Amino acid sequence: MNSRRVYFWLLVFAVMFGQASVGETAGRPASVSGKWQISWEARLGTAHGTVQLEQAESKLAGSYQGELGTPKVSGTVEGKNVSFTLDFQGAHPFSLIFKGVVDGDKMAGKFEVGGVEGGYDQHGENARPSNYTWIAVRQPDASSARN
Repeated sequence: MNSRRVYFWLLVFAVMFGQASVGETAGRPASVSGKWQISWEARLGTAHGTVQLEQAESKLAGSYQGELGTPKVSGTVEGKNVSFTLDFQGAHPFSLIFKGVVDGDKMAGKFEVGGVEGGYDQHGENARPSNYTWIAVRQPDASSARN
């Protein structure tokens, strides 16, 4: 009878520990640190660039390099949901606001244009449709590729 009681308590602790481990993993943000090749489809065609992301828990910071310039990047990750913004400065400042889902070394979703007065660009064209799509693929770390 005593060995049954010990077995019972070991089983209870194992189940409790297993549930705690699953709960901790499920609540963690996806890891998105690194270099990402990003492209998006919008009104003027396809644009390409590179986003370098640094992650501290759920907060993102980084930089973008591409044909539109080199704005700073800020954002968040909640579970597998990612959101980040490219803030372009200049005579006609605007933002690109990306929202999507992380799936391993890929992420994709929709984006919108922000900071355009009245939703129209300097040519008088609507800059705020909601059907713009994007995709990003993580690039291999150059230092680990050498090893």
